[in-house]
Amino acid sequence: MSNTLKTKPCRQTIVRCCTDKGKVRRNNEDYCGCYVPEDGKIGQNFGSLFAISDGVGGSRAGEVASSEAVNVLLQEYYFGDHTLRCPERFKTAYQLTALHIYDLAETSGSCNKMMCTLSALLVRGRKFYISHVGDSKIFLLRGGELIQLTKDQTVVGKMVRMGLINREQARTHPSRHVLLRSLGERPILPADFYSGNLQEGDLFFLSTDGLFEHLTEEEIRSFLLEGKQETDGINQLIELANSRGGEDNMTVMTVAPEFC
Repeated sequence: MSNTLKTKPCRQTIVRCCTDKGKVRRNNEDYCGCYVPEDGKIGQNFGSLFAISDGVGGSRAGEVASSEAVNVLLQEYYFGDHTLRCPERFKTAYQLTALHIYDLAETSGSCNKMMCTLSALLVRGRKFYISHVGDSKIFLLRGGELIQLTKDQTVVGKMVRMGLINREQARTHPSRHVLLRSLGERPILPADFYSGNLQEGDLFFLSTDGLFEHLTEEEIRSFLLEGKQETDGINQLIELANSRGGEDNMTVMTVAPEFC
């Protein structure tokens, strides 16, 4: 792919990721991964894939579940024997990942009943696609507004969508961590799927739920608007959450897609 279009420079995809166990948990059960193909043909055909996962607290081997989920998704999407049509290929890779986690949870003694969330962003050309299960989040910063693209699949998230409580009440609700869906609980798992068109200047913000124990969406929006999405800046965001208690694992990924 040419790095110019007429006289306008091509902005290359920039991805930053940071993960931290926080101040309370003994282990980090979060995991993140991505693949931005250097081969132009692969990038043109399949795009770039970014994913975050959070091992479900209280289940066994959460750190295994999260790392397996991200790595198997990347492996299935780029190397699986699936259709070449991107949206369908993405959905198939996601479903096979969910099945893989379920099989491990059912058959491996050390991983018995393990579960995790999985939120994945695929960027190809001027389109993006999202597959999502759980309460990790994907946001889009566009035109100064921070828009949550995923739905929290939690009891409290459903209560907010039904109008029973507001978003501020949801932040401290005792059932805010109770998941409605997670990988590992069933072999066939319905995932939320979204798609949209990219615009120049778009920035994606992916995060596990631990960060939102201590930071508001408005604080994150202000942080991103200040241009602090580079690695050191992301570290500062997590350090701020840790200074306020760091009650959970936290993972943050920012993706500034290629745009020509």
